[in-house]
Amino acid sequence: MSEKELGFIVKFYDKAYETKTILEIAQAPVSAISGVSESDAEDLKKAFGIKTVEDLATNKFVKLAQGINYFSCCSCMILDKEFESKEYEDLAEKPVSAISGVSSGDATLLKKAFGIDTIREFAENKYISIAQATVQLASLVEFLKIAGVL
Repeated sequence: MSEKELGFIVKFYDKAYETKTILEIAQAPVSAISGVSESDAEDLKKAFGIKTVEDLATNKFVKLAQGINYFSCCSCMILDKEFESKEYEDLAEKPVSAISGVSSGDATLLKKAFGIDTIREFAENKYISIAQATVQLASLVEFLKIAGVL
């Protein structure tokens, strides 16, 4: 696999990033993702200090939301009947500000940037998914370069 074979990823990014490598794209400003405006990027920076695609992909609040969402979706599969509770299933529908460390102001900026209200919407946001896929591929490419495969 070469970085050129990962060229399909550029369709998720602004035209200016078509010639960039996957490693460069991972370090690009979050506004490089098609559909994320400079204003959206500024809101993410204000709320969570997110500046790059990698920052968005690895943000601790994103990871917390994804964990809560996953647990909410899977609670009936991992808990015995006697321990099941509707409360677990409802966690993902709570407002983003329910996550410890996410202020109501941060939640307002997230709503303004991406239209996100709930933990589930935060966890399943398409721009976050694009950023995470990009960073995972960039990590693989970096590993293969270090290993001498690329």
